[in-house]
Amino acid sequence: MGERKVSITQEGRSGSVTYAEDDGRINGWWEFGGGDAVTLISMGSREEWRTGHAWALGQRAAILSFVAGEVIRQQAPGCRAEVDEESGLITVYQGPAQAERKAIAPGTAPASPAARKAEAAAFVRRFTKIKAMFGVVVLAAALLVGAVYWLGKKVLTVASASSMPIGECFRTDHHIATLLQSTDPHLPEITGRGAKTTTTVSLLLIPTDGSAPHQLLIGEGFRSEQIRMARILGNEGRVLWFDVNGLGGADLERHVLLDPSEIRDPQVPRSGSPFPPGPDNYLSAGFIPADGLWFGLHAAEELQVEFAPGKFVRKVVSQEDRRRMRRLYRGMLEAPVDGKYHRITAMEPVSDAEFFNAAFLRLDDRSEPLRLSGPDGVLMLHTSEPGLKGTAIVSRMDLSGKTLWSVNTAIDRFNLKQILPGPDAFAFVGARLPVPGKVSEPLVVVVENATGKTTTHSLWR
Repeated sequence: MGERKVSITQEGRSGSVTYAEDDGRINGWWEFGGGDAVTLISMGSREEWRTGHAWALGQRAAILSFVAGEVIRQQAPGCRAEVDEESGLITVYQGPAQAERKAIAPGTAPASPAARKAEAAAFVRRFTKIKAMFGVVVLAAALLVGAVYWLGKKVLTVASASSMPIGECFRTDHHIATLLQSTDPHLPEITGRGAKTTTTVSLLLIPTDGSAPHQLLIGEGFRSEQIRMARILGNEGRVLWFDVNGLGGADLERHVLLDPSEIRDPQVPRSGSPFPPGPDNYLSAGFIPADGLWFGLHAAEELQVEFAPGKFVRKVVSQEDRRRMRRLYRGMLEAPVDGKYHRITAMEPVSDAEFFNAAFLRLDDRSEPLRLSGPDGVLMLHTSEPGLKGTAIVSRMDLSGKTLWSVNTAIDRFNLKQILPGPDAFAFVGARLPVPGKVSEPLVVVVENATGKTTTHSLWR
C-alpha cells in the first residue's frame, strides 16, 4: 500500500475521517456514541467502495483495521474497536475497567491482655491524629472558599480562546464567508464536561481582492445545542443568509448585519446534496484547445489505459486523485463521434517536467479547465513533493508547457477541504501540514488567477 495515514477533524460532536495512501484516499465521518460506545465511524459500505474506490476494494479489511487502529492511537488510547466490514462501520468502545484491590489479611489476635491494651491505645492515637488532619483540611478549604469570594469570580475565570470555523466556507462573487465560534469567558468546569460554557458566534467575510477581512458579531452566550446546526444558507444579491439559532443576514456591501425588521424568507438555491462538493469536483485531466488537439496531464500508467491511442476522450474529463507523477502531453484526435467522443491517434510529451498528483483547475464538474488569456493558458494544482507530506501548489502554464508563475499555498495537499473557484481568483481551504502534538492551523488562501498574487488568512481569530 505504500505510505498511509489517517487524518481526523472535529466540528462540534462530529467530524471527518480521511484515509490516504499512494493510490488514493477515502473520506468518512464520525460522531460521538452513547453508553459504552465512545465513537461511531463510517468509512462507506462495500457497494460504495465498489463504485467510488475500486482501487481499495481488495484491501478493504486491512484498510478498515488500519483506520480503527489509528483512531484509537490518535484519539482514544485504551479503547477497543469493532469493525463491520460489510457496512464499513467502526465502533470504538471504552476499555474494560481493571481495578485491582489488595486484600488485607486479618491480623493475629493479641496473645495477652497487655498486648490488647497496647493495641487499643495505638488505635486511639491514630484516630485522634486522623481527626486532627481532617480538621486542618476542612479549615483550609473554608479559607480557600472565603478567599475566592473575597477576590471575586474573575480570579478563576477562563478567558476565551481563539475562534474556530463552523462548517464549510461559502463563496460569493467577491467574498469568502465562514462562521466562527469561540468559547465565552467562564469559571473552570470541575467535571470537565463543559456543560455550563457558552459560545460566541461571528461571521468572517474575506474579500477575494486581497483587502482586509471583516468580522461581524452575530451573538454571545449560545449553548452548544443552539448552534449545533449553524450554517451559511447562501447569498441573494448583496445579502448573505445564515442560520445561527434562527435566520439572519449580512449586507455584503456595507459589511453589517441586517436589522431584525429586514429578515425575510431567503430565495437562495438549494443544493440537491447535503454535502458540499469536494475538491475533486474542480480538477480536470485535460481539454481540447483546438480541433483535433488534446492538452492533458497524465502519468505513464494512464497513457497505457485511459489515454492510450485508440481510446476516446470528451471535452469534459475529470482527473483521478492518484499519487502519481504526471507530465504535460499533447495529443492528436480524430473528428468527434456523435459530436462528443474523440479518438486519440497519438500522444506526445510537451516537456520532461513532472508534477506530482497534478490536475487543471476548473469552475465546476461540468466544465473544461478555466482558460486564461495574455497568453493563452490554464491553472494547474499539484503537490510540492511525493508522499503524504506535500503542500498544494498552484501554477499558471501556457500551451507550450511554460510555467509563468507558481505559488505554494502552505496547505497540506491531502488535508485540502475545499476549492472555491471564481473567474478572477481561486480560494483554497484547508490546514497546514501536521506538527506532532499540535492542532494544524486552518487557512483560507486566495490566489489571483492572472498574476498569482496570494493572500493567506488564518481561521484562528
